[in-house]
Amino acid sequence: MKHHFFFLAAGFGKRMGDLTKYTPKPLLKIDGISFLDYSLFLANQWGAKDSWINVHYLGHKIEQHLKKFRYFPLEISNEEDEILGTAGGIRFALRNTSLSSHLVLFNPDTLLFPTDEFTLRTSLPENSKMHLYLMPTPENSNYTTFSISETGYLKIDEGNFFYIGLALLDPSVLQSLELGKYFDLSPMIKEFSEKGQLTGEQFKGSTLDLGTKELFDRYLNQNVFGHSKEKISQFVADYAID
Repeated sequence: MKHHFFFLAAGFGKRMGDLTKYTPKPLLKIDGISFLDYSLFLANQWGAKDSWINVHYLGHKIEQHLKKFRYFPLEISNEEDEILGTAGGIRFALRNTSLSSHLVLFNPDTLLFPTDEFTLRTSLPENSKMHLYLMPTPENSNYTTFSISETGYLKIDEGNFFYIGLALLDPSVLQSLELGKYFDLSPMIKEFSEKGQLTGEQFKGSTLDLGTKELFDRYLNQNVFGHSKEKISQFVADYAID
């Protein structure tokens, strides 16, 4: 099964402090690999058919970095005038596209380390508008929490799971949004939950959240990718322009 991917890369990265003064957050490197490049590597491993990426803050640097990317079609949507939010950004990027199947949303902020058994779902569950991949919530964290029912439906602000930035979305839910306007995805996720249209499952693997400067600095020079680093580096070397 081939998937349609959407990479979320338009944010300002304010929690990273001066690290993002001249470098957009998706291009920050940990253990020599940028957040975005690792996400592209995983998408290629998971069978990306085509993809989109939205950019805004220092977007030209991401465009330049990906100029020679060739592993699968990648369309860059530059929100030049104003940032459009997650839902608004996806709506704008897909304005000339009609997808009949789900869209895989991928936020590069959190590094994902799947087990060999992990595979992306090939479709949304019945009646589901969005399917989230989750992990157990760490102690003393402030993530929005979810509970998972026996049938896989999610409730927000209950339970002990958090969203890791990987999801399947029915793109038709965005068609009613006004084009070129700011829309966040969070209110839609809440609505899906209330209507019994939000599903999810625990991610098979581990994650590493490097969303703040303190966390990033802690892992900066550690061997994050282990034995996979050489393979990832070869993947990136085929296209990356720094």
